[in-house]
Amino acid sequence: MKRIFKYLMMTVLPAALFFHSCETTELEDLASPNALSADLADADLLLNQVQLNYLGSMINMQGTSSDLARLTAMFGRNYYENYSSGTASSMWSNLYSGMLPDIEAIELQNGDDNLLAYHLGISKTMAAHIMMLLVDSVGDIPWSQANNPSEYPSPMVDDDADVYAAAFAMLDEAESYLQSSGGGSDLFYGGDAGKWIKLVNTLRMRYHLTVGNYAEALAMDNIIATEADDLQFNYGTQELQPNTRHPFYNSDYTSGGAAYYQSSWLMDLMDGDEAEWYGGGGITYPGLGNEEDGAAQRAVTTDDPRRRYYFYRQQWVTPGQSAMLFAFDAGPWVWPLSWGGNSADTEDGVRLQCSLQAQPFHLEFTPDGDPTGASAGMKGRWCANFLGYWGRHHGNDEGTPPDQFSRTAFGVYPAGGSFDNQPDIPNWDNFGGLGAMNDGIKGAVGLGNGGQGAGIWPIHLASYSHFMKAEAAMWLGDAATAATLMEAGMNLSFQKVLGFSSLDPNADSNYFATATEVSDFVALKMAEFNAAPLTSALDGLGWPVEKDKLDILGEQYFVAMFGGANDAWNFMRRTGYPRTLSRGIMDNVESGPFPRTGTYPTGEISANPNILQRQDNTTQVFWDNGATNPAN
Repeated sequence: MKRIFKYLMMTVLPAALFFHSCETTELEDLASPNALSADLADADLLLNQVQLNYLGSMINMQGTSSDLARLTAMFGRNYYENYSSGTASSMWSNLYSGMLPDIEAIELQNGDDNLLAYHLGISKTMAAHIMMLLVDSVGDIPWSQANNPSEYPSPMVDDDADVYAAAFAMLDEAESYLQSSGGGSDLFYGGDAGKWIKLVNTLRMRYHLTVGNYAEALAMDNIIATEADDLQFNYGTQELQPNTRHPFYNSDYTSGGAAYYQSSWLMDLMDGDEAEWYGGGGITYPGLGNEEDGAAQRAVTTDDPRRRYYFYRQQWVTPGQSAMLFAFDAGPWVWPLSWGGNSADTEDGVRLQCSLQAQPFHLEFTPDGDPTGASAGMKGRWCANFLGYWGRHHGNDEGTPPDQFSRTAFGVYPAGGSFDNQPDIPNWDNFGGLGAMNDGIKGAVGLGNGGQGAGIWPIHLASYSHFMKAEAAMWLGDAATAATLMEAGMNLSFQKVLGFSSLDPNADSNYFATATEVSDFVALKMAEFNAAPLTSALDGLGWPVEKDKLDILGEQYFVAMFGGANDAWNFMRRTGYPRTLSRGIMDNVESGPFPRTGTYPTGEISANPNILQRQDNTTQVFWDNGATNPAN
């Protein structure tokens, strides 16, 4: 089977990886076992295609969910225009044109001896997952009449709750096949039927949490709970014939620079409290001195030790933002000084147009807006982040300036890129002045840098399971259990992420997160969670006057989901949290209603007169209780 898979990877995987950048790609255009001659369309090829369609669907869903959750930068100001017919087109095609026909073909070959039980067990598990994700995305979808073109050439949609129930029942079928299979071969778990059964139970837990069976979700066992059980796709380092590298790496590590913009909200959340970094809170700087190379230990515990793994900085400061540096054998100093915030040397209309612009009126006096006090004159996160983190705000649809070698790129996790060796506080003396400092940064992105793309696509990690159970505990009013589960989820996330430093041969171990830094950060967040109220009010501009427990839980769940945020959108619709998300670059009038669902694929609407396109994105899925996040 490995030989067959190698052949299939050469023809299918490059197209599967393309889904993230072009969500309207139709799978009918790709090589498919259904189009192969009868002697080649064997069960192994069919199974491989089911798995690749599954991966492609996860990439499709991640693009929508992570943008809405501010884990990646959403391009485009209007929600309906952003998430119209392309929202779930790849998933739709993958399920109806790919997975279901292939599963039916495997069933026909299975026979009375049940030799293909493993094939059917994992295929039905993946299909059930996609069915639920598709319902989450668009609501009512065809099921009872689907894939029966002779009798139903234009299938009607079924009630979304009925399709969810059918997916749940399919998990029972999948488990029965897996229990009788004795194992096999696959792309994710290497033939381990026991791990697939853990995924079946994890999807049952997800089902119960989504529909509101919180006690059942909390009680579910034999799930993905340790790193050894993580469901992920592993990428390689090969560039051509086929390109097996991570899609994010392919986009950001090129001779032309980085393509993606990172989320200003996520970077701001992870780079710590600016006032504490600058010493405004009376914080000392343990371990900070005039180090010869300008390196420094983290000054405070409010910055997340995962940030050097998630993000790779190409600059040490962003236009319109202050930074710190060592100079004249002393420091750290803040540069530029707060009263120089509007001086020419902090503005760059070519690479960062917003550095010349006034803040949007609706963001004034909010955490997104320009700062006041000691940092007056600097730009807020709606335009720039400090410490050299260079991204974009939610909804910013400005054109692409020549900042490909300035913007922050994907790092070593999960993309297999570069670990960030950039000093947080550079040393003026060592670099010979400001101009030389800009030439002395650790390096821009480039072909073959870092881990050469040998990252992962996280589909469901053990940390996610613990955060899901923590949410269930909160719904049941058990904050103590939620705290225990949240702490476990955070520790599993750190365990996963920090192991990726070994992918980059040029990673500087002086900047690796230490056990003490991790434990201090986790302890800080747990102290915040335990001290936070169960609920808190909103101020006049819609921001929480203080974070409550679900705000903190939601933030840490989202951080852990970076790179594989398929369930972030569900969390937002289910809970209305975290309320601390950035507001859009435009106000709610121009952005329109936050999507409760997307719309149906244009191709399906054109071909099937029994499916009517909805004209808005406010239709609620059956499980959606209408919880509203004030950020949207």
